[in-house]
Amino acid sequence: MKNRLALMLAAILGVNALPALAEVSISGFGTIGYARSDQSFAYQRFVDNGGTFKRDSAFGVQLDAQLTPQIAVTVQGKVAPSMSSDNGWDPTLAWAFVSWRPTNDWLVRLGKLRVPSYLNAENMDVGTTFDMARMPPEVYSTTPTADFIGASFNKSWNLDDNELNLDGYWGKAKSDWRFYFRDTLPGVQNAGPFYWPIDIESKGLLLTLLRDENTYRVGVHKAVATVDKPFPVTFPYVAIMPGVGYYQVADSLPGPGVPTTQNIDIGIVNLGADVGLGNDFRLAGEYVRRVVKNTDIGPDTQSAYLSLRKRIDKWTPYVTYAVLRSQSKPLEMQRALNSSSVPAFIPGAALVNASQRAGADGIIAYDQYSTSLGVSYAMSPTSKLKADWTRVHIGDVSSMVDTPANGGVRRQDINILSLSYNFVF
Repeated sequence: MKNRLALMLAAILGVNALPALAEVSISGFGTIGYARSDQSFAYQRFVDNGGTFKRDSAFGVQLDAQLTPQIAVTVQGKVAPSMSSDNGWDPTLAWAFVSWRPTNDWLVRLGKLRVPSYLNAENMDVGTTFDMARMPPEVYSTTPTADFIGASFNKSWNLDDNELNLDGYWGKAKSDWRFYFRDTLPGVQNAGPFYWPIDIESKGLLLTLLRDENTYRVGVHKAVATVDKPFPVTFPYVAIMPGVGYYQVADSLPGPGVPTTQNIDIGIVNLGADVGLGNDFRLAGEYVRRVVKNTDIGPDTQSAYLSLRKRIDKWTPYVTYAVLRSQSKPLEMQRALNSSSVPAFIPGAALVNASQRAGADGIIAYDQYSTSLGVSYAMSPTSKLKADWTRVHIGDVSSMVDTPANGGVRRQDINILSLSYNFVF
């Protein structure tokens, strides 16, 4: 088996690496997850009162090869629901990089990598490595891209019984922003999900302190998202008569024109800690400030969560509270568009009013809070069962919700039951 894997790896690398292979290992992971809510509209693409296995289920295999004492290769393939469509499952190459360790305290990687950011960013696909049913999306959905093709470095210092790590990275990635539109606008868009392709250039620095069994982390990240078509900066208001008007969401409507940009600057600062409180209690929390420039309707947000858990033999119950809220500009614009309409006697009123709802749906905005109660059970060192109940409260809006055609979801609660089996081999 190892010889076959080594031959495959050598073919992938395109070099005669086989004689230098000191060790080849293969491992894998998977989650079979079911989620069901008490609402007919979808949350996080798939979760509604019909139930789904698509939100949390994923499977992966990883190949690690040590070419020399300093050089290694890692390749990881993953199968999960498509990130560029609501239909089907896509196989992806999650990791594919060469690592070089010139000394014990330096590590350099080159290839396809996971962005080093939040506490569990690099292992969030491997459900056995944490106790929550899933990491809070209020925080973990805020990174512009989860992975990239580029380079990273890690420098470590041993300070008495502490370890300090500095990570830096730079790279590019292709991704998609997902929107869900309530209405069909003839010749413009169809009702339902829409994926907007974006190119992302990302870089950042991350400082992590490991003290006893505690982890403390702070990071600063900078990204530029480039869209293939102009992205609105704002939607100008057009007055028809006193007290009556609309927001121009497209140049096909009369008005001064929609200002646009194709480059969106995103800056992120994240703080995190996972600390022991004694008596097998642990407290974890993370805060993220995401600043978006060049547009008033982008995902300019603050988010955080706090999670308390306690180990009781093989059981680990937990409670988590999380929040994700947009800054004032996108929230105010979304509210204005969602409530904007013109009287029926105005020519083309139906199309204008549909365009206002479409404009509201095209703003990436959040005002949501969630409380989770759950438990994990370690069946073995390589497998866990998890159960979780989460109540999500939607304030004004959440782009994680597919807004139904008959209206919005303001001031509503979504109760979600999640069950999963997580394993590694």
